[in-house]
Amino acid sequence: MTFAEETHNPLVPPVYDLVWSVVAVLVVVAVVVMVVLVVRRVRRAPGRRHEQRLAELDDLHARGVISDDERRAARAEVLRG
Repeated sequence: MTFAEETHNPLVPPVYDLVWSVVAVLVVVAVVVMVVLVVRRVRRAPGRRHEQRLAELDDLHARGVISDDERRAARAEVLRG
């Protein structure tokens, strides 16, 4: 008697091993894809935040809330990162 024959449950079809292996591979692939998408999104996000912050500074300057010097210093800080 082989190991496979000893551990096989007669109530579970043998094809289930293959099915569960495929399911496990698909889960791993899905997790990898999600991680890649999150990393790509995070890498792109700073540009958008910088653009938004620069637009806010321009708006504050246009409304007279901050001076030219404050705007220039704040823009330099945003662009530095």
